[in-house]
Amino acid sequence: MADGRSRRTALALLYAVVAAMSTPSMAAESSVASEETTARGEKDLPVLLSDHAPLADPPQEPPPIAPLVFPGDAPSMAAATEEFDSTQFGTETLGVDAAYPPGEITGSETTVFVPAQFASSAAGGEEYEWIVLPQGLLWHSYLAGPQEPRISAILFGDDDGGFFWDATLGGRVGLLRYGTPGAADPHGWQWDLEGAAITRLDMWESQDVESVDYRFGTELTWAEGPWAMKAGYFHISSHVGDEYLIRNPTFERINYVTESLIWGVSYKPTQPVRLYGEAAYAVHCAGGAQPWQFQTGAEWTPAPSPSRWIAPFAAANLGFFEATEYHMQTTLQAGWALQGSRSAQRLRFGFQYGQGPTNQFSFFQRSDEYLGWGIWFDY
Repeated sequence: MADGRSRRTALALLYAVVAAMSTPSMAAESSVASEETTARGEKDLPVLLSDHAPLADPPQEPPPIAPLVFPGDAPSMAAATEEFDSTQFGTETLGVDAAYPPGEITGSETTVFVPAQFASSAAGGEEYEWIVLPQGLLWHSYLAGPQEPRISAILFGDDDGGFFWDATLGGRVGLLRYGTPGAADPHGWQWDLEGAAITRLDMWESQDVESVDYRFGTELTWAEGPWAMKAGYFHISSHVGDEYLIRNPTFERINYVTESLIWGVSYKPTQPVRLYGEAAYAVHCAGGAQPWQFQTGAEWTPAPSPSRWIAPFAAANLGFFEATEYHMQTTLQAGWALQGSRSAQRLRFGFQYGQGPTNQFSFFQRSDEYLGWGIWFDY
């Protein structure tokens, strides 16, 4: 019995040494053998168990990354980040601790890396769609155009000693658009409606109404990149104020009327600069009006810096009318402007200078020179 027990003890020690030097798989087999031996009741045979834990599941792979390329530089990157937030692709979405770079700006284009399943939603904002009563405009009224639809008030003195108040109550709205949504730099096609009452009051005569020009029209507008165009129809009729006729009984009233077809084009060589020109032909005119009317001009409207909410502006408009033998009507403006970041509407205040044929068509044969201060709200 002693010899048998010694042999079993020696075998157990040898088995323990081999088990300690074995691989994890051999150790696992030893563990199974130990459990079987224990089940047979041979508890006097010591067995070393492996302390290796089972391997964890391999880490999940993140979804494939799809590059989105947006034309332009930093503004395009800002437009892209409005559509999605790269921080959402974290542990909650993917189940792994993964992060993606928001983008890479190369100067000519912006590449944004997002998971492939989100690529279509990020680029979908550029799709054309039909929009009833859209926000914003594709074509904006000329800043220095004296007969443009807007809300404005200008106090000025002329070279004859007069002191007047020109008040405009009007606007331009979109009825239907086939293009991109929103008011900030949209593009596509849009049908607009416009109207305004442009009134002149004599401040030296108890603010009596001297004359009023009424404008109404509709236009089809288009914009793509730096280019924009418009084509449509507008009506103008001019009326002299009753108080003026009472004070000037010998004045011969005229009924200045035009029903005109119009076409215009504008171009932005850089973001703050706009150049434009338009031609209108009156298919019906009366009261001394003649068919051809032309306008051209330039505008400078830089965006405010991030630390400010206001920026300077300057604008010039030149008008040439067949009724005045194409004598140049000059309007210059300069001042400060606030612009809505989402609406693209603009509130301006500053100085206005004018020279040439008057912009009140009841007195279109007159010429004057004036300087004043005004406030303008542009759609």
